[in-house]
Amino acid sequence: MRENIFRTISSLLSYIGCICVAILIMYYLNGTIGIFIATALICAFILSLVLTLIAAKSLSVSISTDTELIAKGENINCTVKFTNKFYLPVPIAEIEIEATPHLSQGEISVYKCALAGKSSNTIKIPLKAVHGGMARISVKRAAISDFLGILTFPLSVPEEERTFKAAIYPDIPDVPVQTDFLKTTNRFTSTDDEEEESNETSAIPTGMPGYDHREYVPGDPIKRINWKLSSKRDIYMIRLDEQIHGSGQLFFLNAPEYEETEFTLEVRDIVTECALSILGMLVREGRDAVFYLYKDKTWTANEIHEAGDILTLQELLAHFSPSKPSDPVPEEIAQSGKTPICLTTAVKEDFSEVSDISSRFPEALILSAQKAELYFPGSPHWTVSDEFELIKSSEN
Repeated sequence: MRENIFRTISSLLSYIGCICVAILIMYYLNGTIGIFIATALICAFILSLVLTLIAAKSLSVSISTDTELIAKGENINCTVKFTNKFYLPVPIAEIEIEATPHLSQGEISVYKCALAGKSSNTIKIPLKAVHGGMARISVKRAAISDFLGILTFPLSVPEEERTFKAAIYPDIPDVPVQTDFLKTTNRFTSTDDEEEESNETSAIPTGMPGYDHREYVPGDPIKRINWKLSSKRDIYMIRLDEQIHGSGQLFFLNAPEYEETEFTLEVRDIVTECALSILGMLVREGRDAVFYLYKDKTWTANEIHEAGDILTLQELLAHFSPSKPSDPVPEEIAQSGKTPICLTTAVKEDFSEVSDISSRFPEALILSAQKAELYFPGSPHWTVSDEFELIKSSEN
């Protein structure tokens, strides 16, 4: 706004300076030429002003986007169409678009065009998706300037076309299985596999408390691995009974409401994409999970059993915008008595919310972005690097 005011004042001063030069010519060099120049300048200003006011009334602006759902690295095109309904030419029309940091505009933010007579002119504005989540595109300013470039008048843009949303898929990183972290998560598994192994050695169910086990060999069904017992023994153990229980690990996302900047969005990307990669590891090992996400003013439980469930969660995260829940821990988890795994997008400037979670659930595993620089000396804490390497915090 200040820039536009400064530009208008500067143009007016330049115009007044031209008239002053014409007056000097009239007095000191040639009166006829001076009067002609001064008259021409004044008439040009009046004519330009009249044509611009007419154009401002006859010019319509419509804006649209070509998609509402894109992947990181792809472009979304914002199409601006200027339509002149009158036969007189239109001076310079311009529009300025702004977007949340999810989208990169490049170095150009103001786009201009001119129309000759009754016609239309279309401008395509490319925006590149750089961060996952719900992005917003809005019209910051639409205006028309007169032919002399002195005065600027606003153009009307339909209210429903002033703001657009675009959901951006987070990536699903292709990372190798990180055994140390998965062994740690075994301790947080909510499953009936906590049953002690039987003293029986027969592969036939005996009806006695406990289950029969043996050491895993290649070719055994992964679904039969008793993850709790395997974690205790540091070797994979296979259950020999016919009943198979899913792992059912409980995850939930803690995403405080921060101003959306490059840094906070980078942290959010790392954590959410790490969540998808961890769930992918569990699925590949035949393990189940439940991922809680706070969206639309409620905690939703997303069961993860196969690769398709991860893709469904990926789309939910594309439409995700942080909001503050009444309770930062899902009620189902709080009442279950089970130990959750909390993935947090908090940063060191304010991590009071996840700190409270750590205090309420001192046994809960907290996972944060390494660049967020969080420390939880009283709780199990892991960090994830920019390359999605999971590292156990040295504070534990």
